[in-house]
Amino acid sequence: MKSFLIAGVITIILWIAEDLLCTKLKNPLWGGIIPLLTLAFTIYILATGIIPFNLTSFIVFLILNLFITEGWSTGREKYKKRQKAELNKIKAHNIDS
Repeated sequence: MKSFLIAGVITIILWIAEDLLCTKLKNPLWGGIIPLLTLAFTIYILATGIIPFNLTSFIVFLILNLFITEGWSTGREKYKKRQKAELNKIKAHNIDS
């Protein structure tokens, strides 16, 4: 039970960091760091046998990687929408002036 709690806390911290990196920084590569590290860590864990490779562990790691990658994609969309809204405000202000 304790390991699930620790995994949950780590997941929440990664999710918050991922959201901040994706939505606040201009370069999309900064937001891609966590998905790439998560994928590399998953491959390392399963390849070295730290966690036995079976269907359950594969599905858990697959869901984790899909969740993190989806967060990166969603964060970039938020960033683009925010930038577009800001640009529209500037254009509207310039037209009114």
